[in-house]
Amino acid sequence: MKTNENKTWKRKLGYAGFVLAAFVLSYFLAYSLSYTPLGYDAVGFKMVNEDFTAVTVEKNNAFGMTEETVMYDPPEEDQWKANMLVDQLNDQSIHYWLLFTSIFAALYWVAVNVKKGESVRKTILYSSFGVLLTGLSLMDQLYDIKDILS
Repeated sequence: MKTNENKTWKRKLGYAGFVLAAFVLSYFLAYSLSYTPLGYDAVGFKMVNEDFTAVTVEKNNAFGMTEETVMYDPPEEDQWKANMLVDQLNDQSIHYWLLFTSIFAALYWVAVNVKKGESVRKTILYSSFGVLLTGLSLMDQLYDIKDILS
């Protein structure tokens, strides 16, 4: 009986350790490397009295490399949109952080459950829910940025 409890605790600690490592690695990807595939980066700002009046934005391709540069300079009555755009661009990193963490955790979960002998199809289906939710959140964020720029 004691051996089963030890195995259970070791398995739970191993999973928690991997999630923590995935969390740190994802943080490094999203914040330190600023890896944002299909995302946007703020490059330049024009400010007047602590309000942004113009923002230069780089659109990234699927590899996280700069695809095009867009200058967003809204009309005077829509200056609030420039501030909103900067906020959206700053919040984008947390969505990537959560997405990368969920991907790493899902891969680990699939590997562990398949090793235990569970069905690959069922394991992939269950592990994809977290990735799907964080992916939808990120896509919503990216669509909001795209709507402001267009």
